[in-house]
Amino acid sequence: MSAPDVESRGLSTSETQRARAAASPAPRKGWRRRQWLFRLLTLSLVLVGQEALFRLLFPLPEVKGFNRIHYQQMAQVHPQFGKAMNRGLVYDRLKLESRPDGFSAVHDLNLYGFRGPDFAIEPSLGRRRILVIGDSVTEGEGVGDESTITAEWSRILKREGTAAEVVNLGVIAASLPHLLLLTRDAVSLLRPTDVVVVLYANDLPAPEYLPVFDTPARPFADVSELWWRPRLAVLADRAIYEEPIYRRWPHSPIRFFAPVPDSTNPWSDRKGRPEDLAPALYDDMTAGRLNPWLYHQSTDMPRALAHDFREGGSPFQYLLRMADVCERNHARLLFAYVPFCGVVNDRYAPSLVEMGMDRTIAEALATDPKYRSQNRFLGPLCLSMGRPLADATEDLEKAEAGGAPQYWRYDTHPNADGYATIARRIHAAWRDAAR
Repeated sequence: MSAPDVESRGLSTSETQRARAAASPAPRKGWRRRQWLFRLLTLSLVLVGQEALFRLLFPLPEVKGFNRIHYQQMAQVHPQFGKAMNRGLVYDRLKLESRPDGFSAVHDLNLYGFRGPDFAIEPSLGRRRILVIGDSVTEGEGVGDESTITAEWSRILKREGTAAEVVNLGVIAASLPHLLLLTRDAVSLLRPTDVVVVLYANDLPAPEYLPVFDTPARPFADVSELWWRPRLAVLADRAIYEEPIYRRWPHSPIRFFAPVPDSTNPWSDRKGRPEDLAPALYDDMTAGRLNPWLYHQSTDMPRALAHDFREGGSPFQYLLRMADVCERNHARLLFAYVPFCGVVNDRYAPSLVEMGMDRTIAEALATDPKYRSQNRFLGPLCLSMGRPLADATEDLEKAEAGGAPQYWRYDTHPNADGYATIARRIHAAWRDAAR
């Protein structure tokens, strides 16, 4: 009997509603169950998506304490020194510029404060892991991320079909002792197959070798046991206990060379411009638009280049300790040497004079043999240790003679062409040593 038939027979309202309900089809079995399953699935997807987003935006290093900030010169008198050492440099962006050269480059730092893409602590199976350790030349001061030694070498290896991860462990303002400590810690932690230590002209002569350099690698606490905890809970704990919170999204660039007055700028404590420094360069140095330490380099570098290693300053103990660390960790070690710009061509003499260097010295750098004491000493030293040396001096000289400047005129670091030349020399020496 249909509902209209029920109403037409004069049934009451309540009877009519019951009749209509009886005449309607019953709900499909399990509908409510499917509704709850849909809600639970939606909630799960939201929570998983939120967790993935938080882990992407707020990453955690795999180990605690491994960061480039521990391997560079720091201004201990700076009011933020302690806080900076605790936080380290993570996903920061360092801006370095040289107004007279016309460049301004931003270094994008990774999870451990080094330049270049993120790398895992555990090496990947099936490909070589190459650590390139050095100072500002290795980091690539003066060029973009795509023009560093490691970036160029990665492209060379890829073209040749070599599966390799080339990690940039360059640190601006790192001295030879810093490079030793970084080698000791990084090789033990990252377990590379190959290590290249790049020595620049200002790394020599070597300072006194101290007993602390013979101590074992630093222990780095593993924080991977926190993988199961929601990232929001981890961040809340870090906020409560005032521990660093790292974020991945882009930061505003930080000037590496701060303008005066600042404890990191040497001109903050000096009155006026020296007579032998060009006025425009002095203005740039005090404003943080040019490396403020270049004036000191004008007097320090010639002495370092002409140093007589018979009087001391040999890096032998440093290199031997690096070799021992690599041997213990089954990593192949190669040393590389990058000369000062004035040595490879006299085109840089006028700008060196503007920065305060004695004219006679500036013009003699490229011709007087006494300014070749460093690589003349390093070659036989590395040979006696059974370690190859990739000396880029001759390659850079040839490129300069061919009309292609390899360095910036004022900043004195290599330009993109110079870094590419150095990368090719390192690759050639690395390939020859493997034969």
